[in-house]
Amino acid sequence: MKLLLVLSVVAAVAFASEDAAPRLSGGTIAVPGQFPAAVSIDSPYNLHCGGTILNRQHVLTAGSCVMHPTSFTLINPFWLRVIAGDVNIVPASIRREVRNVTHLFVHPNYNRLTGNNDLAVIRVNTMFPEFHNTIDPALINARILPDNTQCQFAGWGAATNAVNAPLNPAQRFVVAPILPTAQCNAANVHANRVLSTMLCAGSITANANTVCVGNIGGGLYCNGELTGVLSFGITCAAANNPGVYIDVRQYRAWIDSQFTRTDNPAPGWVPNPL
Repeated sequence: MKLLLVLSVVAAVAFASEDAAPRLSGGTIAVPGQFPAAVSIDSPYNLHCGGTILNRQHVLTAGSCVMHPTSFTLINPFWLRVIAGDVNIVPASIRREVRNVTHLFVHPNYNRLTGNNDLAVIRVNTMFPEFHNTIDPALINARILPDNTQCQFAGWGAATNAVNAPLNPAQRFVVAPILPTAQCNAANVHANRVLSTMLCAGSITANANTVCVGNIGGGLYCNGELTGVLSFGITCAAANNPGVYIDVRQYRAWIDSQFTRTDNPAPGWVPNPL
């Protein structure tokens, strides 16, 4: 079965509505507990992003998910909402846990033009409950994985990218194999945009089994471990545009150091890219 993730378009309101979830078609339906670290992040600016639970109070996502799309400055964490523990966007189940956000920690060297260091750690206002089968932190991959490693990416959505497409509320997932960096950096693919801190996964040829707009920040799971955070490469089903992910293995020290930070970057903060 195949997956097509597309952007749902909604008005910029205090929170993106639950119907503004990421959209997809096909794929394999996920069962409760299959991706217990995967969360949905709603924002009136970015409409929707994905994320991954790291511990009871922190979620990993892309830096672009918490930056204003036109001023390119840090947004107010007040506008974000994290939904965890549910495989259905609607209706909500008793497993659902919703959290507001108090702190946003973007990598200080995030570069919006190249996508380098495109990571952010979110701190929620109230700890997630004691971990169980539908809410559980991800294990972070610590190894260099060979090309063609079969990885997985999950999301929610609808059958088409039409604005009024009916929502498909069930979480689904697709297989996205790791691709050779040289192949992804070909002139007709990503033209050397895939840096040494990134991974490329998915398909070079036209294939509906790809990630698309609406799931930036979501996690790529390889051998059951969080391996990448989706950064770019999201033109749905088009040839020569596989997904590009930040290789979290290379950022483990930075990620861990965010958990004990006592400062709180103010809205309007900007990174200092190298």
